[in-house]
Amino acid sequence: MLLKVLHGKNHWLYHRFTAILFFPLVIWMAFSLSLVPEITHENMILWVGRTQNYILLSILIIISARHFQLGVQVILEDYISTIKFRDFYIKLVNFVYYLLMLLGLIAIAKIYFGV
Repeated sequence: MLLKVLHGKNHWLYHRFTAILFFPLVIWMAFSLSLVPEITHENMILWVGRTQNYILLSILIIISARHFQLGVQVILEDYISTIKFRDFYIKLVNFVYYLLMLLGLIAIAKIYFGV
């Protein structure tokens, strides 16, 4: 499924919704990582290996990448007046969004499943 480009009110609401979801996830991550005795490679592998951390980190990656995409789309719509170039850059940002999300999810899945 390709990402639908949102416009107007729906875009604004969806961007705020991702921000609302993003905030508690960042608080969770900061608190959770503060409980790790020492930030080492081994401890981070163990941290991601816990199911609740894996699930919440996956959600954080999806929400943060989408929030990034929505924010950059607003900037492009506001500052690029040529529709041809603006549409190209929005499609490029959508591609980068999917790529970053996919790479992030693959990376933590490899850690979680021990691949």
